Parts: sequence; structure tokens; C-alpha cells
Amino acid sequence: MPDLSAPRPLTADDPQSLPSDDLRRSAPVPRIRPRTGEDRPPTFVINLDRDHERLAAIASHLGAWGVEFIRWPATDGNALVDGPHQPGTVEHDGVVLRGFDRFALPEAACGISHIRLWRTIVERRIPWALVLEDDARLTRRPPSGIGDWQLPQDADIVLLNSRATPGTTRHEASSVISYADVVGGAGTEGYLVSWEGARQLLTATRPLLNPLDFQMYAHFASVQRADTFPYFWSLPRNERAHEVALNAYRLAPPLVDHANTPSSIGNGRHRRARFLCRALLGLNFDVDGYYPYQPKTATPRDAAVPPHSAPAPDDLTEADFISGADLSHCPDGRAAQVARTLADHGVTTARISLWVSDESTMNLARTLRLATAATRAGLGIHLVLHYSDTWADPGRQNKPAAWRDLGIGALKSKVRTYTSAVLTELADSGTPPTIVQLGNEITNGLLWAEKDQDERAGGRLHPPESGPHPYWESDDQWVIVADLLNAGAAGVRAVLPRECRTMVHLDRGADIDGARWWLEHAARHEIDFDLIGLSFHALWHNGATLARLGRIADLHTAFPGKPVVITETSHPHRRFRHDGAIRHAGPEFPFTPDGQAAFLAGVLRTVRDAPNGGGVMWWGTCFTDNQVEEGVDSFYAQALFDEAGSPLPALAAFRSTHQPAAN
Repeated sequence: MPDLSAPRPLTADDPQSLPSDDLRRSAPVPRIRPRTGEDRPPTFVINLDRDHERLAAIASHLGAWGVEFIRWPATDGNALVDGPHQPGTVEHDGVVLRGFDRFALPEAACGISHIRLWRTIVERRIPWALVLEDDARLTRRPPSGIGDWQLPQDADIVLLNSRATPGTTRHEASSVISYADVVGGAGTEGYLVSWEGARQLLTATRPLLNPLDFQMYAHFASVQRADTFPYFWSLPRNERAHEVALNAYRLAPPLVDHANTPSSIGNGRHRRARFLCRALLGLNFDVDGYYPYQPKTATPRDAAVPPHSAPAPDDLTEADFISGADLSHCPDGRAAQVARTLADHGVTTARISLWVSDESTMNLARTLRLATAATRAGLGIHLVLHYSDTWADPGRQNKPAAWRDLGIGALKSKVRTYTSAVLTELADSGTPPTIVQLGNEITNGLLWAEKDQDERAGGRLHPPESGPHPYWESDDQWVIVADLLNAGAAGVRAVLPRECRTMVHLDRGADIDGARWWLEHAARHEIDFDLIGLSFHALWHNGATLARLGRIADLHTAFPGKPVVITETSHPHRRFRHDGAIRHAGPEFPFTPDGQAAFLAGVLRTVRDAPNGGGVMWWGTCFTDNQVEEGVDSFYAQALFDEAGSPLPALAAFRSTHQPAAN
């Protein structure tokens, strides 16, 4: 039996972390193909202190093959139970974790164990290392020196296990051994990793958001190349390390098998494991004999607050209150005049919708023109990313035509890069937004799969209305929606990390219980946003009374640090031709100019008086004709200008936004 005590440079007492900047500045270890028989890579076996039987079994097994090893002490999940681990972001042994519930801490500990070892590989500048978990079993004697492996010249990591799925063979080492791309699979029971590979993996797993094997595989270049519809392997990727892509290979035939021993993780799995195993491995926990998944029930006490939080509600001041109006329907040539008029009446922010296609009405060129006019008038910019070629709302969340056939991983990547590209254009033009809305009225999700696609190719939060849908499952769709929204948030942070806040927008201003249900799911799935946006329309939302609107205060305790902005509200200033749009009768305010003014004044007062009231924005401000888009008469009746372009009385209500409420 080999000596199981680690040499002094590799003891578990050594520092376990390096600052990420130091890792990036470290000079790479040159890729050198050693001569045959030279430079035997050290073998590390990851083993818990209490798993003596496993250690004895693998020591006997490796001894039979003449393999000496260094025991690497694994992090014990039991040691994490008393720590501050919640679904939010925490740190243990210098490893940043996010989204691991208490019951999944053994799985988190598995990831921590590997990450700690990678740090030691980087710190000690070990060119190559063989890493085995203590239930790994060799199928044959491994090559001696690293040169004997005859590795591909560009390899960062080589998976040795049978659970890693091989793709195209890229390198024939001999007549019996070859190296293929990795295109999926699972497992970390055996792999050969280089210094460069360990360095990249440290970046890819900070933070650790998913089961380790899923997250590391998602950062393999070959997996990303293979990730086209209907594959989903890019989903576990860490958007904060979007650029990391390792050159990964799968040894064929595999060198490592998995011992038939009970897992120390057992049924304690990450909340996303159910979806990832079903979508990526075809394993259904509910029907294939695996543990039944019990989704976590969010409560006000454990609703997670993502790291980029807006000011806490108790810290909000009158200066923080947003008084906004939508410029999206402003006729060409009038934007500058309208923006100045809005600013003169107390409006502080212009809301502008953007569609993806350059051929669409609300295209980027038009958005830039409107943003320029608004900025010159002293208004901030609230950018609405519909992620569609047309209006998005609860009844339609159509993918842009150019994105139609993207797999979910590629779609997630596109959301991130598109968002960053748009913000870069706005920033470069001197009109950076202060708020970015990720989707529009996404109560039912966003970027829905097309009718002929697997439902997991988009994020639809309600089942399609017709036909059989074997792949639609609510839990799966929430994971996809969270990934799409977090990709958008990552795109914002990459360009405007401090200057801009992100918003999720629902149509539930008159249904606060419905809004709370959605937001609790958002917290559970770690969706990253700063502001809660709600629509509140007197004409289309049943029960849209000021008393109901005042219930936004109920969200104060449940979602601290998340101000509520009524990002769409409207009320007709006149009667209109019936067009089938009226959803209820008995409006609280008459359809007159004075009624519209009283409605807006009441909404402003109600939201401002709520402890978490963040602002009010009017929809359809300039919807006076069909110069920009063909509309219906009920839309035109919502405008704050008459047909001649003169301001209506309601616009003056914004001037009172910062005045004390009447007693």
C-alpha cells in the first residue's frame, strides 16, 4: 500500500484559494509534449476522512495496477450543515456557492473538493494531474509518463470515464487508443487535467451554480459546438465566465469505470438536478426509480435576494422615485419636442421599447433616435427589451425570426450577447439606459418554443393551448426562464455594471397575489433583477382600483431591496370606438380628460406612499395616430396628448410627484 500522506507542498493545510486576478495574471505553463516515460503526473484520490472502507478499496485496487497516489481530503457535506448556507450566495473554503439548499450540501461539498484540488494544481504549477474519486475503478494500467498518454497537443482536460459522451474522434494515439470530443454525459470520477485546464475551471466554477460535472462540461468548447437544437448542454454554464471554453477530450476506450457503491450524495441533489438530468441525460427522477423531487416552497423569510440589489426600500428617497412616460409611439420628427414637454411637466424617465429585427417598427436605429432626444431633454432611459420582433405580452412571447432555430443553450448565449451589444450601442451614442427591462410582461415566460419545436427550446410558463406536449413541465420551464433572464442580466452587467438597474415586468398590478406567486418562484430559481415592474391598466385589468394597487406594499417584507415600479399604466381620456378590448365595466374614474388626470394623480400618490414604491410610468403617451404603428381607438384614447399634439391635463400630475401626500 502506498504512503497516503501528502508531500508537504500538497497538504490540506496549505492556502486553498488564490484571488481570481492572480489566476489570470499567472504565466501559463507551456504546452510541452514530454518524451515517452518522462514526467509521470501525480495521481490524486479524493476521499472523505470518514470513508475508510472506500480508501482501503481503492488503495488495494490501484496497488494492483502499480499506481501510487496522494489522498486528497474531501470536504464533508456534514460540515457545511451548520454554516450559513442558503439558496443565496455563500462561500466555503474560498469556494463561492450559489443555489445549494441544505439538503444538497453533500453535492456542494463534492464540487468544493475538486475546486480546492484545482487551486493546488495551479498554485504548485503542476503541469498535469490524474484525479480520481474514491469510487473510481481502472479498467487497465494507465500510461506512465505524460508523454506515454500521446495527448492531443491542445488538450486542457481528458475525461477518462465511461459516462462522458464521446463525439468526433480528433486524435488517434495508437491503434487501440484515441481521443474524441466531449459532447455531453456526466461524472467526475476520473480525469486528467493540465495546469491550464485547472486554471480555466477555477474561473468557470466561480460561483458554483450547478452540480459540478454539469457546470464544467458546459464550459467545454466541443460541448458548446455541439449545443444546437434540441440539445441543452450550455444551460449549466456560468454566465459570469461566459468566455471560458476548455479543449476537452474523452479517452476511448475509457480508462475509468464507476464502482457499484452507494453514492455519498444519495438523494441530496441541487434543485436544478432534476431538470438537468432529465434534459441532458434522459433520466426522469419521477418515473425511473429515482428520488421524487419536492420543489422548495419559498416563504418571505427565505426568498433569495440576488447580489445586485437596488437600495433597500427603507432607504428610498423622493429623489429615487421614477416619474416616467413611454416614448415608443412618438411620431418621427416630434421626439425632441415631446421629450422637452415631458421634462417640463416633471417626467424624469423615458421608456422606450426595442424589438430585435432591424426591419421591425421598434428597431435599434429608431431606439437610438428616441434615446438621443430624451437624453438631450434631460431624461433618463428605461429600455424595454422585448426579445421579439413584435410586441411581447402574456399572450405572445414569440422568438425573433433570426433566433427561431437556436437550441436553448445557444438561445441563452444569444440573449446575453444581444443584450450587451445593444447596451454598447446606446452607451457609445451617449445615451446609456438607467433601467433595462428584461422582457415585457413575462408573467407567462419569454421566448416561447415554436409550435414544431420541443417545448424546452423556450421558456413558456403555461402549457400550450392545443395538442399533446410531452416535454412541457412547469419545473423545467422555470429553470429555462431563469437561465434566459439571468443571461440578459449578465449582458447588462458586462456593459453597465454599476450605472444600470435591471427589471422583471409582469402584468399583475391589480393582482398582487399573482405577482407574489411569480416573484417567489423567481427567488427560488435565483433570477437576478433589481426592480419589480408591474402593469396596471384601468381599461384592461379587472379590478384595477387604487385600493388594489396599494397592495404593492404587501411585497415589501417578502422582497426587501426590490422597489416596485408601475412600469405601465394608462386610462382613457375620452370614450372610444368599441374594439373588443374592454375587459370589465364600471371604471373607478370616468373616461374624460379630468378622469384621466385624477387616475394618474391617484396612481402616483398610491405608489409613492407605499414603503417599496419605486415609480410610475405611463404607457401610450404619444399614441395619437397610426404614423408609427396601426392601432385601435382604445389605444389612441390612452395618450397624454390630444390629436393636435397639445398636453392633456393628466400630464401635469407628474409635477406633484415629489409633493407630500394630502392628509
